[in-house]
Amino acid sequence: MANLRKRLFDYLKKYDANIATIISPLAYISKHANIGRGTIVMHHALVNSGVKIGENCIINSKSLIEHDATVGDNCHVSTAVVINGGVVVGAGSFIGSNSVIVQGAQIKEASFVRCGCVVD
Repeated sequence: MANLRKRLFDYLKKYDANIATIISPLAYISKHANIGRGTIVMHHALVNSGVKIGENCIINSKSLIEHDATVGDNCHVSTAVVINGGVVVGAGSFIGSNSVIVQGAQIKEASFVRCGCVVD
């Protein structure tokens, strides 16, 4: 599914389409965070100061992305994930529901983190 989403996004970019970034009114986004185009941030997600989220990402309900973390392009952060400060999630990665990524961890590109995992 992620490959199809990426292909469609790249197709739209190729033709200079106006691609919306969608943020739920029930999400909290710090004014010091940067959210890329085509990204969707769902209900009750929290994105704190200094966070950089790439293009075409899904930040699902009740996810927490802490200060100075980076989420690469085309990532899916599932429900209730906790990404602690300074974490780097490589492009194209999937982080499963209820996972916790420990402060400063590095997730390689195209990684798959199963639900409920702790990554340090």
